[in-house]
Amino acid sequence: MPDDVTAVVGRAVRTAAISPVGAERRDDLRNGAGVKPPSGNTGVEITTGSRLRLYELPSVVPRARPADGVGVSVGWLSATWAGYFSTLEEFQGWAAAFVGELVPVPRRWRGYETVLAGEHGVLLGVRVRDGGALELHLDVPARVLESLDPDALYALLRCAGLHAQNVTRCDATLDDWQKVMTPLDLEVLTSDAADPYSLNREQLVTRAKDSDFRRSKGPRGGDTWYLGGKSGEAQLRVYDKARESQGEVDAIRWELQLRGDRAKDAVVALVVAAEQLAACSPGMTAGVALAEVMGDQWAAQLVRFVDFRDRSRDLNVSRCPRLGWFVALVLNAGRARPVVVKPELTVKQMHDYASVALPSWVATLADSAPFVCGVSPELWLLALLDDGRKHRSARHDSVLTAGLKAHEEEKRERESRLTFAEAAD
Repeated sequence: MPDDVTAVVGRAVRTAAISPVGAERRDDLRNGAGVKPPSGNTGVEITTGSRLRLYELPSVVPRARPADGVGVSVGWLSATWAGYFSTLEEFQGWAAAFVGELVPVPRRWRGYETVLAGEHGVLLGVRVRDGGALELHLDVPARVLESLDPDALYALLRCAGLHAQNVTRCDATLDDWQKVMTPLDLEVLTSDAADPYSLNREQLVTRAKDSDFRRSKGPRGGDTWYLGGKSGEAQLRVYDKARESQGEVDAIRWELQLRGDRAKDAVVALVVAAEQLAACSPGMTAGVALAEVMGDQWAAQLVRFVDFRDRSRDLNVSRCPRLGWFVALVLNAGRARPVVVKPELTVKQMHDYASVALPSWVATLADSAPFVCGVSPELWLLALLDDGRKHRSARHDSVLTAGLKAHEEEKRERESRLTFAEAAD
């Protein structure tokens, strides 16, 4: 952290009372509005219609609250390598440890005609440049990044930060489980009284322009608070993660999306800080060190973009005291450790993925089998199935067993309901 942040945070208490700002409007919003998950990882928006009972869905397993009340993670990573990997097969072999298997899909994406996809929304664009260098652009969403253990996350970030030509996007995310400041609170705190779409800078320090500040698009406003332009080097989104995740993460998410040089600088700084700590700590791996420093690094990135101080106290902003709720957020973020959530894999998810990613690919291979392999498409498919069963991994065996068990339980439940209905008639 910068020195001024450390000085203030070091004297702060570890918890803060929930801000009373906008309490009436917040309660009104919670009691009346329906919501839907966002597209493009941009926060949660209010929609019209009846309220959705997101917290009652049995399929959602709530995450455990972090010890210090704030969780940190890498919410997104996009990087482009040019000439670093010699072949696509070499890259796939390296990337498999982080994103799993990548298979071709029949689509164009970001100007790439050759596109591969993986589980949970991973996408890879491939092209050969005029000079013969192989260009690879990889998008990795939070669901995959949060499933990596610290050593694997360090290895991925190191390769992106030190060897990628560009890191086009990196999201630094902080989940505030104490909810010391909600989007509605921020809207009231930072909106100019004369013009609600302009910034009130009495308690806010940022280089962002007024034109880069906006409230959520919903009819009541306040469900997502934005600061920073869509095309700039940074944009902050603050929203109710519990709504977006259907109750999985009961926190207010501070999502700082970094782009371009700012994104690469953040990744490099994180990796270098981890390596420096590991070098000074015998027996500590770089992955464990990464987990130790990520909270401080992400808190520093947040403070670099926006700060909340009582600017009425001094003409010199650096001497103005930081607001208590922001002190608590930054302090706890500095002590936080990255979350590691292993995503559940089911046969239903595998079917959904295969139905999108594989049909045209498998059909092309099957139809070409007579002149490539000398067998009919049907025999080629049967041979592929036999080979797959022989080499099925222990993970996929357990997924199959769980799927069969779930199917049998569902079948018994249907039969039980049918028997009860017949008895009632």
